[in-house]
Amino acid sequence: MRVTVTTTLPCTLDQARDQILTSRLMEHASWPLIMFTPLDPPALPAIWEPGNYRVQMRSLWVIPLGSQTIAVSFPPSSPGQVLVRDNGFGQLVRRWDHLITLDATTDGIQSRYTDQVDIDAGVLTIPVWAWANLWYRWRQHRMRRLAARNFHY
Repeated sequence: MRVTVTTTLPCTLDQARDQILTSRLMEHASWPLIMFTPLDPPALPAIWEPGNYRVQMRSLWVIPLGSQTIAVSFPPSSPGQVLVRDNGFGQLVRRWDHLITLDATTDGIQSRYTDQVDIDAGVLTIPVWAWANLWYRWRQHRMRRLAARNFHY
């Protein structure tokens, strides 16, 4: 099943790209619906690089979601666009293929941000899909607020 959520961020494409590439933004924007504890390597990179990052996940401080591999890559993109892919997998979710797309808007002072994720969690696919819909809307809400404050955490 697929989740697609799009929003407009009040910042330039370059500003959005610089933030999207940080693990700090992922952790901040996802909190407290999803919280990550790095397992391998023992710390998340300051700036995402291609590779696999295994994390333990939990929700709302106490609900265990199992371990997940965040598999980062950077697909080719067009001018005025940034693509980041997490082709992840884990204990709860067999397939979590997440594509982040950033596009410059025509005015150049905003950027369009899209989360698209394809999910396969076996018999849990529908509840995981529903949770992902909520989570990405929450995450984008937090990102809009951060962008409006020039990403001051």
